[in-house]
Amino acid sequence: MKKLYMVTDLGPGDGGKGGVVHKIAHMQHAHTIVKVGGAQGSHGVRTANGKTFAFSQFGCGTLEGVRTHISPRFITDPIALMTEAKLLQKEGVANPLSLMTVDERSLCSTVFHMAASQLSELLLKDNPRGTIGSGVGQAYRLNESNPELSVFVRDLSQADLRDRLAAIQMHYRNRFAEVLRDLDQFKMIDLKHVCEAQSLLMKDVYVDSATELMQEFATYVTITSADYFARRVLGRDGVVVSESSHGILTDKYTGFHPHTSAIRTLPAFTRGMYEDAGYDGEIVSLGIHRAYQIRHGAGPMVTHDSSMSEALLPGSNKNENRWQGKVRVGPVDLVSLRYALAASGEGAYDALAITWFDQIQKLGSWQYCNRYTGADDSRFFMPSGGIRVRKGEDESQLQHLGALTKQLQACSPEVTTVPLDPGASRNELYTLCADTLLDHLGVPVRMISFGPTEQDKMTQ
Repeated sequence: MKKLYMVTDLGPGDGGKGGVVHKIAHMQHAHTIVKVGGAQGSHGVRTANGKTFAFSQFGCGTLEGVRTHISPRFITDPIALMTEAKLLQKEGVANPLSLMTVDERSLCSTVFHMAASQLSELLLKDNPRGTIGSGVGQAYRLNESNPELSVFVRDLSQADLRDRLAAIQMHYRNRFAEVLRDLDQFKMIDLKHVCEAQSLLMKDVYVDSATELMQEFATYVTITSADYFARRVLGRDGVVVSESSHGILTDKYTGFHPHTSAIRTLPAFTRGMYEDAGYDGEIVSLGIHRAYQIRHGAGPMVTHDSSMSEALLPGSNKNENRWQGKVRVGPVDLVSLRYALAASGEGAYDALAITWFDQIQKLGSWQYCNRYTGADDSRFFMPSGGIRVRKGEDESQLQHLGALTKQLQACSPEVTTVPLDPGASRNELYTLCADTLLDHLGVPVRMISFGPTEQDKMTQ
């Protein structure tokens, strides 16, 4: 028997994928977590036996001894991965790299991509696009525009690695040379970050250190071929969990431009990778979302309610930082959820997993938005008030999505409040949540999280 659970965030990220992946891996005795997306997420896991960790490149089943395979649709940061392995060792995972295999076709991000990402964001001053600042998106874009400047995992043991890294550094040094000669283009409060990024792009010593560390990665990690992925990972009996970074609302040609990633996040792309590899087992596609709305960083969030922050943010694994910016919360946005489902394609999801309902319990009521006020422009909204899905992968699509973003920023939510009985059991709350979402979204709920550990996640 072969079965694959494909986990996709239905929002702009931060939906609670880590706990869901860990629960499935634990419950289904998965043999491998396959990573899809980029080395920039922070997927938090807390186990019933008291272990906690925020995963980026290792799969969220690692604390259970589940193997991780970095897929060809994942952008790897070799240096950060080695650091993550050391942190896992400190948490009691013996030799975590023995649980890791990396596809040779995986694109690599570097400190030079990171510097470019951060400088690009700093130049926007008070009009942020929103970025994690790791360089994953820069690596993806550079591979599209200048593929000769790309470094793949298969290149890390080649004799010309230093030359490749030096070429990437020089590319960005030239690209930012003019703005770095005029620091008035940056906010004074950001100059420390600017100087750090500038140093990465100007000093040869960083090419030397990156070369050494990435070569070290190649000696310690098992690098595998396409055949290994098809035969040894997907060809093996048992359960695989596909763990994606990002979310549907950050997809380049679906999300709310310009607050998106370069990486394509729709489940069709992930499914295509498995089909291309010859996977012939069952695929169960799960859409993940919190029981409330959350957005870490810039971008439209119609239901944002600052009064909910004090109650919902403590313990949510999300802290503010310079690159992503503020964390915002509010009532769950069923309008954007319907848009994410429709944009993913008909039948893209078999079920939903809803996380962090325990925080809603503390509030004593569950709020959701089923319609916007101000959603009147028929180019962007349907008569029902839903967001129109427009297909396209060109500049006109980005212009449309940018205009949609401005429309959303002018909308306000119509909020429904459902009081919660303080004595209600988890079964009763599960039924309330599942029935409400099935009624409004048309997709069944198969998991609800009432706490941080695998024991707190109910399934049906």
